[in-house]
Amino acid sequence: MEAAEEGGGEGYFASVSDMMVGILFIFLLLLTVFALNFREAEHDHKIKYAEYLEALKQVRAAEDLAREAELKARQAAAIADARKVENDKFRTLLLDAVAQLEKDLKDRETARRQLLASLKQSLSSRGVTVSVDPDSGILRLPEDLLFKTGDAIIRPENLPRLQTLAEVLADILPCYVEGGDSSKCPEGVAPILETVLVEGHTDRQAFRSAIAAPPPVVNAPSSRPPIFSSATAPQPTPTLAQPKLVVTNDSELRNDRLSTERALNVFKELRKVRPALDNLRNAERQSLLGFSGYGPRRPLPDALGSTQADYQKNRRIDLRFVLSARTSDELARLREQIRQALGNGQ
Repeated sequence: MEAAEEGGGEGYFASVSDMMVGILFIFLLLLTVFALNFREAEHDHKIKYAEYLEALKQVRAAEDLAREAELKARQAAAIADARKVENDKFRTLLLDAVAQLEKDLKDRETARRQLLASLKQSLSSRGVTVSVDPDSGILRLPEDLLFKTGDAIIRPENLPRLQTLAEVLADILPCYVEGGDSSKCPEGVAPILETVLVEGHTDRQAFRSAIAAPPPVVNAPSSRPPIFSSATAPQPTPTLAQPKLVVTNDSELRNDRLSTERALNVFKELRKVRPALDNLRNAERQSLLGFSGYGPRRPLPDALGSTQADYQKNRRIDLRFVLSARTSDELARLREQIRQALGNGQ
């Protein structure tokens, strides 16, 4: 019985030992599998972690780019705001300059209208009738007040009218030029004139001149005895020499010369009557009075036809009052500010 029990006990322990070995083997196998899985998981984790780090790096780079873009956007917005302020200021300066320029032009044109009205009224009160064109700044003298047709010499009977014109100009013009006597000038009158031109004009008819033909000449017999081939040869009869043809000159040159000579004679007479006119100066200290001739090249808009009335209107002397281009002090200040703004913009 004891031997049997001892044999059974050994078999029991052998089974337990085998079982423990099996369990240990399984444990080692599981441990190996776990180790392999852990290594694979660790490798995957490293890859994921590297991917995470790369993604984090990209995110941070994107954030940096976003911050840089935002900073640039803010800087651009600030620059745009600053430029808008400068542009608004520059636009305001330009609008002010345009408004001031328009005001200056309007004031000068208004002053010139007043000048022409004063001249016309003063001349009319002294018996000299003239016409004015306020838009062009012209005081117009018809040809028949001064000259004979085709002539540049002032008619003696019309000299008093021209002398009256000179006196009126000498009284009124100093109010509208630099350095003139302003003691008798209306309030608000300022220097506005660049020049006053005495302009000569003719109609567009051709200026005709003729060279007179010499009187007929009879051929006189020769003092030498005639020689004939026969006694029956006819005796020579007196013949008339052919007269020279009349020459007609249609050149505009004569009309140009005529208009210029007329303007020059009026110009000289004005200065002769009132030498003070020759002392008037514009803002550049240049002589105010001048003259020019245009021949038939500037007909009046209402006298473009071919009637004698149209021709008579175009035969005239004009006094053209040219406005100065000098700007006011206010416009000069605005111009300087605009230049400074442009300089800052550059």
